[in-house]
Amino acid sequence: MRKAFTRDELAGMFRAIGNALDRHVEVFLLGGGAMCFRGQKPATKDLDLVFPNHEASRGFAQAIRKLGFSEAKKLEAEYEDMKAEGIWENKDGFRLDIFVGKVCGALSLSEGMKRRSVPLATYGRLSVRLVSDEDVVLFKGITERDGDVGDVAIILRNEVDWNAILKECVEQSGERWWCGALHDKLAIVRQRHGISAPIMRDLLNLDRKVLIRSAYERRRKKGLSHDEAVKDLGKEFKRKEIEDSVA
Repeated sequence: MRKAFTRDELAGMFRAIGNALDRHVEVFLLGGGAMCFRGQKPATKDLDLVFPNHEASRGFAQAIRKLGFSEAKKLEAEYEDMKAEGIWENKDGFRLDIFVGKVCGALSLSEGMKRRSVPLATYGRLSVRLVSDEDVVLFKGITERDGDVGDVAIILRNEVDWNAILKECVEQSGERWWCGALHDKLAIVRQRHGISAPIMRDLLNLDRKVLIRSAYERRRKKGLSHDEAVKDLGKEFKRKEIEDSVA
């Protein structure tokens, strides 16, 4: 079993990285790392880091290479599915999951997420911002790692802004599985921990809209006109659903 690292150990690693950087870099911390610094869990096995651009991530990669990190060659299936820009590890098992602009190939670092984030600290040339609880829920809602369900339950025991979560879902609903995955994760949280999310029906409706929109776009790519595509969709979906989804 891989070791988990405490908040003090995480801060120590940030200091070492900040001192190894040759220029200033800003990064957004999500996942279990953000929860550790908020006191929501005692330790985490990974640091999930999102960079706004490749220049920042490359500078960060150069710094951690100096500290003995190398890209992990063998990953568990759930980590391969995360579509990280890079997953780095040192000899102590300290793991850094690096994303650039988008997490798991679906969840973008949006302007709303940036606004909701708060500064944690500046370690040398490294400025770290904590993403909000709401955005940690979004992230853990689409990953399949051990402990994600329990982590979501911990966050949901306190008050969260469900409107912010749903708004982000609507704005980033380009991928069907994204909405469905979050719904399914929240359903497991309800089953295991008895915590209900008030946006379950909204997520299902959004998932269906994305499904219909994707089906419409496939028909258009095949050369069907708008009217022809809508008529063909009518074999599977209700007219009102189609109008609401492809308007």
